[in-house]
Amino acid sequence: MLTILKNNYSRMLTRLPLVVIMTVLMLGMIALAVYFTNLQQVRGHIALISEADTVPVHSELLNIDILPEDPPRSTLVKHRYDAIVKVEGDGQYNITTLKNDEYEAMLLNLLQHPEAPAPVLQGDRGIGSNIIGFLMLFLLMSTFMNLFTFAEDREKGQLERIIISPVSLIGYLAAHILYCISTFIPVFLALVVMKISGFAIGLTLVQYALLILMIIILGISIAMLLYTLFDKPDNASMLGNSVLALSTILAGSFYSFSPNNPVLDTIVSVLPQKQILHAAVNLEHHTAGFQLWPWLYPVLLIGLFLSITMFKLHRKYVQKN
Repeated sequence: MLTILKNNYSRMLTRLPLVVIMTVLMLGMIALAVYFTNLQQVRGHIALISEADTVPVHSELLNIDILPEDPPRSTLVKHRYDAIVKVEGDGQYNITTLKNDEYEAMLLNLLQHPEAPAPVLQGDRGIGSNIIGFLMLFLLMSTFMNLFTFAEDREKGQLERIIISPVSLIGYLAAHILYCISTFIPVFLALVVMKISGFAIGLTLVQYALLILMIIILGISIAMLLYTLFDKPDNASMLGNSVLALSTILAGSFYSFSPNNPVLDTIVSVLPQKQILHAAVNLEHHTAGFQLWPWLYPVLLIGLFLSITMFKLHRKYVQKN
């Protein structure tokens, strides 16, 4: 294993610029996640129906437009406004919104108490889950790039020679997995530096380590499976990166594309990336212990993909020899 690890690092030097570029991109994603989380502190864009020209409520968490009459209901459907608010004669607020009761209650509280801190709604993504979401696509795609050593071994016939050596198949794959995981250490160290420097990063370092490790191993299991099934590494890499990009974006890595859509929600819930995002949100809301499926489902898929890879490689190389 140590020999394989040393050989992988030596081969990585030939592609060091690509590794550096991808690492810089991931560090940039962390910065973007922090920036967009701060933008998301605004909790609503409201149309306030009033004949006065001044805004009676001043809250940093609300963007308020004063309108003399009700806007069309279509403005709610098109998400131009999150709610339409009327002030009754007794000073009470009449709220019309297409969102759920929890959001309406939160909005009423902000209108009545403008100085209240930003509330946390169920399913809200904070800075921690946003960092995981923004990193996820790049972590997954980087595994294909970092496992070029495994792909080249298969394509050039080196794997057959390695298997007949004293190295076991499990030891050989474990070396590649450890090598691939180690290439992401700079990303985790960036989070450590941010934590030590006093930046709010949402989750603990242990939680980040678990989530990032799960994403990396998921990517490794998919990459190894496709590199095993396809004779040409380029074909496997193109297919894998395309599927990962589409599925990760659809899962809501950067933005949720399935608000209150039961059909699309059901389809997206099958994606392991979606479950990992759920796990990150649960950790932020301190409900991880009550929802084990977001953790168990990706682990089961990882086990399935690695088992198929082991079976195919054992049948092709070990039994053959």
